[in-house]
Amino acid sequence: MRFGIGGTVLFSSITTATSCGAINSMLDSFTPLGGLVPMSLISLGEIIFGGVGSGLYGMISMVIIAVFVARLMIVRTPEYLNKKIESREM
Repeated sequence: MRFGIGGTVLFSSITTATSCGAINSMLDSFTPLGGLVPMSLISLGEIIFGGVGSGLYGMISMVIIAVFVARLMIVRTPEYLNKKIESREM
């Protein structure tokens, strides 16, 4: 009530992304859709740059995703286990 809905949601999203440990409201008090953002940030492994969990594994996972997306942008068909991924599998 003190910070309002907007401030509470913003504070909750930022602190769960960077894993600083501060809380303003409990995640159970949000609506299901409103609690989705903090919970998804927690499940991402806290790989937000500058957060406590950002380390070598976070950088490596970002590089792997970037290389995969870049390969898709080159208009080559992606492969998995030396088999072409067709449009049906996507």
